[in-house]
Amino acid sequence: MTLTSTDIAAFLDADHHGPRATIRGIDSLDAAGPDEFAFCIYDDPEYVRTSDAGAIVCPPSIGPIEGRTLVFASDPKLAFVKAANEFFADDREETTVHPTATVHEDATIGERTVIGPHVNVGESVEIGDDCTVRAGAVIGTAGFGFARARSGELYRQIHQGGVRIADNVEIGPNTSIDRAVFDETVIERGAKLSGQVHVAHQVRIGADTTIAYNSGFSGGATVGERVTIHPHVAVATDVAIGDDAEVGMNAGVLEDVPDGTTVVGTPAHPIDPNQ
Repeated sequence: MTLTSTDIAAFLDADHHGPRATIRGIDSLDAAGPDEFAFCIYDDPEYVRTSDAGAIVCPPSIGPIEGRTLVFASDPKLAFVKAANEFFADDREETTVHPTATVHEDATIGERTVIGPHVNVGESVEIGDDCTVRAGAVIGTAGFGFARARSGELYRQIHQGGVRIADNVEIGPNTSIDRAVFDETVIERGAKLSGQVHVAHQVRIGADTTIAYNSGFSGGATVGERVTIHPHVAVATDVAIGDDAEVGMNAGVLEDVPDGTTVVGTPAHPIDPNQ
């Protein structure tokens, strides 16, 4: 697609400074060429001056620079992502299932959803519209549930519940989501899970929550909306993490986390992120 920097500024409802530039693609600030759009999150104008990008979205604190095409936004990365999705992303028109994927006949897949290579979708799984399930993900297998007799022998608990994945969810490669014992394991609208995440039976992940790689959630755990989970987090059984919370890398969450709280460490404890 070919457009101009003023088209981008108008879409973002942002201030445009400098000559109008023709834009044919996007790239990083240090690699973009004269016909590409990039973003800068720094206040130092030197980052803008040394870039060859044709147009750059940057903080207003940079100020106008002679000969440079700038679009001012308070959150340059967000503005860049919105513009890139609007003008350069491929539009989905239909659901696609990779030939190597396995989808159970009782599973349901929504509209404009992409099921990637070697994905396994089990029975009693419902996946909504506009979702992406990346390579190797496994959704709907029986959870890790056993009862131990006095002799030490283990008896597997039957899992007859389901998995419900709402609209606009992304499931990363080699992530596993277990079916519930009796009810549902739920991933709510807009949640994004990275690679090698494990979601056990009866877990609920809230809307617009992000979960980084190698994190795991034990059975019955609940995570609120707009939560940020950093890499290698472990959440114990039946623990609840509140809305807008943040969990730091390598944290072991053994107790409930209140709304809006940032926790780190093992066992996880609250900190003030502004200090």
